[in-house]
Amino acid sequence: MIRYFYFCFFLSISLPLFSEDVSFKFLYDEYKKGNYDTVSRLSSKFLTKPDPNLDPRFFFLYVSTEKDWEKLKSVVAVAPPSPWKTSSHYWNGIYLFMERALVLGENDLLVKWGRVFQKEGKGNARYADSLFLLAFGMAELKNTKEAMKILDELETGELSPKLTTQVSALRAEMKNE
Repeated sequence: MIRYFYFCFFLSISLPLFSEDVSFKFLYDEYKKGNYDTVSRLSSKFLTKPDPNLDPRFFFLYVSTEKDWEKLKSVVAVAPPSPWKTSSHYWNGIYLFMERALVLGENDLLVKWGRVFQKEGKGNARYADSLFLLAFGMAELKNTKEAMKILDELETGELSPKLTTQVSALRAEMKNE
């Protein structure tokens, strides 16, 4: 009887891990606990489903937790469902991807996704930051003229003090080269 109880208890705890129908809440709770491997694995299952109504928060969790850069690049490269393009979660995921590309020195990818963000992500709170990353990527690729144009565009809007300092520093660095 006790074995049966432990078996039932084990099943009730582990069932969400084996179920195809894992909720966002479950994954987010696992994310907050630091169980990133679990979150990455389970959220990637959602992203492989051809469901246009898929919640873009799964994309954000996946980008936030996937360790394998090659897998991440392949998932990001797939065109998102149209409704995602209005989601802040999608654009925040793209921004995280751009940061990772910057850290890994993949400036071509940084510029590619920076251009996408520039054209389609204007409503996102990370828009100015993404433009700065785009300008930085352009500067790294020695396209100073284009980087300066992006910085000019950035300065037409309201910038945080931190971003203002970063823009000034990047301008100064490009002028010294």
